[in-house]
Amino acid sequence: MRILHFLAFLLILQSCNKNAFEAPVDLIPEDQMVEILSDLMILNSAQGANKKILEDRLKNPLGYVFKKYNIDSTQFENSNAYYARNIDQYSLIYQRVKEKLDAKKQRIQKRIEIQNKVADSLRKLKSDSLTKTRKKNRIFTQNRVKKNIEPLVELPLK
Repeated sequence: MRILHFLAFLLILQSCNKNAFEAPVDLIPEDQMVEILSDLMILNSAQGANKKILEDRLKNPLGYVFKKYNIDSTQFENSNAYYARNIDQYSLIYQRVKEKLDAKKQRIQKRIEIQNKVADSLRKLKSDSLTKTRKKNRIFTQNRVKKNIEPLVELPLK
């Protein structure tokens, strides 16, 4: 019985070994993993926002990402499982993903602000142009009316 307890204890100690899970042969590098996870998060958000448009443009969004980075689903799953086992390394990867997405969000917001400023400037320019045209038309009409009234004023009344 003591031998059985001792073997169970050794088995538990062995299973707690940190190096029990070795890196897969086709491990995706961390930098590429950050890029892949960023794209997957963007696609996931796009599916939540407007799934129909995404499906019309990309028949298989996940396959598109795998093809873009020249990997397959098994390689991604093995690499993801490997990084997930080392929580410190995995949290660093996700921190980098968050930073990358935040930077992309800021670039897009700046572009939107610039487009809004251009649109506002065009609206204002168009409005100013219309106002000037209306003023010219009003002055022209007033001058025409004055010219038409003046001859009537000069006629003697009978």
